[in-house]
Amino acid sequence: MAAKSQPNIPKAKSLDGVTNDRTASQGQWGRAWEVDWFSLASVIFLLLFAPFIVYYFIMACDQYSCALTGPVVDIVTGHARLSDIWAKTPPITRKAAQLYTLWVTFQVLLYTSLPDFCHKFLPGYVGGIQEGAVTPAGVVNKYQINGLQAWLLTHLLWFANAHLLSWFSPTIIFDNWIPLLWCANILGYAVSTFAMVKGYTSSGWPTTRRTCSAARMGAASSGAGSPRSSSAPTHPPMGRGTTASCWCRASGAWPATSTTSAT
Repeated sequence: MAAKSQPNIPKAKSLDGVTNDRTASQGQWGRAWEVDWFSLASVIFLLLFAPFIVYYFIMACDQYSCALTGPVVDIVTGHARLSDIWAKTPPITRKAAQLYTLWVTFQVLLYTSLPDFCHKFLPGYVGGIQEGAVTPAGVVNKYQINGLQAWLLTHLLWFANAHLLSWFSPTIIFDNWIPLLWCANILGYAVSTFAMVKGYTSSGWPTTRRTCSAARMGAASSGAGSPRSSSAPTHPPMGRGTTASCWCRASGAWPATSTTSAT
């Protein structure tokens, strides 16, 4: 996101109240940045159209054998209507909702219960407890960076299940991929809305003093920021060591994306 730091930026404070001498140029979001109109328009475009773009690709693959021009051609030539395409789209199912709930719960447990150990044997990998960006209130939150570890353990479990345990079908995602897509987008937008409402409500909700702005909304939506380490999260914090984006990334629920907190 095109941005520049503002002058006279206050020193950062850690969660224990100690002033941090690192300047805002080393990592800021929200009011620490001036966002131009092009960047703001791009963020709004992604917020409004990201789920529709994802749905278009999914629908083209599911109903038109991955011919991306097929839906447009059929609608323009009158061979199909939007209502016909929508009627053929698989709806969200109870099974998919249960699977997704179990998945998110498992990822949350991996994030909260297992401190990172990958940084102890992987050269150059920055994991474990790391400082995030300086908030508009001048606070530096600390985060448990263990997304790579969660990714490895998840795939290890999948391989063990496929070859030894047989707890679930190895094609379980493929068999429920469109209903799972609905679940991922619902959770992603729910957590994003919660984070925004939390930031704008009166005292008692915000973790630190209230510092909301349009620039903050843009940064929150796009994940803009300059973290202090290559593995530090760039989304605005929700609380001590936990962010909305951490939950979304861990669960793969962020709209139109699927990343982990290690990225």
